[in-house]
Amino acid sequence: MRKAIVAGCIATFMLGGSMGAYAKDQGGGKHYVLNLIGAGPMYEDFVPDIDGDGADDPAICFDVDLIDMKNQQTIGTATDCLSNLTPIGTGVALVGTTYFNFPQGELVVRGQTTVQPALQPTVSASGQVMTHITGAASPDNAVISGTRRFAGAEGTARLSGMVDMSGFGGNVGDPIYFDCLFVIDLTN
Repeated sequence: MRKAIVAGCIATFMLGGSMGAYAKDQGGGKHYVLNLIGAGPMYEDFVPDIDGDGADDPAICFDVDLIDMKNQQTIGTATDCLSNLTPIGTGVALVGTTYFNFPQGELVVRGQTTVQPALQPTVSASGQVMTHITGAASPDNAVISGTRRFAGAEGTARLSGMVDMSGFGGNVGDPIYFDCLFVIDLTN
């Protein structure tokens, strides 16, 4: 009898877990905490219009892994594209356009981003020395496009991150190591 109860509990737990994964795969939930992590070599590309002239704008882009912070699983890839880089003091102001490539579709967000040198010795949990701290926030709609599950999505995005720019000289192929957290809240 005890074995039957234990087996029933295990089956219920596993079914509940698989139903939760199914709901997630179907786009369940509107709050995302995501980690862009890894080194990506720079390449040049274009992002959707930033300055209102109707033309796509140039950017430098980097592809990295996309991690769901809830379960620490790789759930896709992300492309972080940087435009309108403006040096200010020891830091840089820029426009960040980030493409989140989920199994359920693509979500693209944009924000005004600040990158500053780290003022304290900064090392990631994996032991990667980080040279810069980065951040951005959007009180208004940060979503610029979406496909499939994310078609018509709107919401806010916040970035808090660290990057290692020690190997980056501004040339195609130069890497930046990313360890950036995004908090995205979709309203629809």
